[in-house]
Amino acid sequence: MLELSSRTLVTAAAALCFASIAALPAHAAEATEADPIIVTGQSSERVQQFVDRVSVASPMADQLPRWDTSICTSLAGLPRRQAEFVADRIARRALAVGIQPGEPGCQANVSVIFTQNSDEVAERMFEQDRQMFAYYQETNVSTLGQAAFNDTFLRSGAPVRWWHVSHTMTADGLSLAGDASNGGMENAPVQRASGTRLRSETREDLRRAIIIVDARRVGGAQLAALADYISMVALAQIDPGADTSGFPSILNLFTQNGEPVAEMTQWDLAYLDGLYRTTRNAANAEQQEREIARRMSGAATP
Repeated sequence: MLELSSRTLVTAAAALCFASIAALPAHAAEATEADPIIVTGQSSERVQQFVDRVSVASPMADQLPRWDTSICTSLAGLPRRQAEFVADRIARRALAVGIQPGEPGCQANVSVIFTQNSDEVAERMFEQDRQMFAYYQETNVSTLGQAAFNDTFLRSGAPVRWWHVSHTMTADGLSLAGDASNGGMENAPVQRASGTRLRSETREDLRRAIIIVDARRVGGAQLAALADYISMVALAQIDPGADTSGFPSILNLFTQNGEPVAEMTQWDLAYLDGLYRTTRNAANAEQQEREIARRMSGAATP
């Protein structure tokens, strides 16, 4: 069993930061180059509306972040068999967009925590290690900001809450801060593009995702659907306040007036496909959102 008490779990997360609590092997097929996923029979305006609603960029960066080449998922609070199922589902969704799951024992950068009291766990994790959430602004580190953290993570009340931390990299993927001997450029200045340019000198790479699932609030959601919901918010920095009730999306899993869903839909898959194919060093998030929408609707992209 991987079940831990709330106090034990929080202490472990704070002490280890993102060392693996329970990094599980993922038995998924190798990724292959696939054709883009297209949302058919929908107007480009409707597709753009969906993209605009679910996408959210850090005010510090104005670019949509994504994982670079790999993720390592840890799970806590579930029996091993169920934890392996969720980890495998995340790995399959990641492979579909070209992101490789980590090997067993890898250092986790996606932490999924199941608990009976998500409010208490979130609060204690924050109290014991604020740096984990990059709560205080750091050079070349981006989040949605303190206000968003307080409202959408600490005081969320949602069945699933999440928080992402991204790092600003050069357009070629070099670190702008850190050990220069490992490919970084210590204390390098950040030069961001203006809205009139097509490209930026930088891009945003996800470095950490913390996802807390409240077992009391998920209701009767099937594990497969819940695993896909977790996969969606693990692979993309989704706006927690997005109203997707008018669209067929796994994000409606806990929405009373949304279409019932059992797994990721064509809209979700097309969005992730577009995010991981879009220009990483675009001038701004708006440019990326337009490009994602064009790819989703099958329109030509530059």
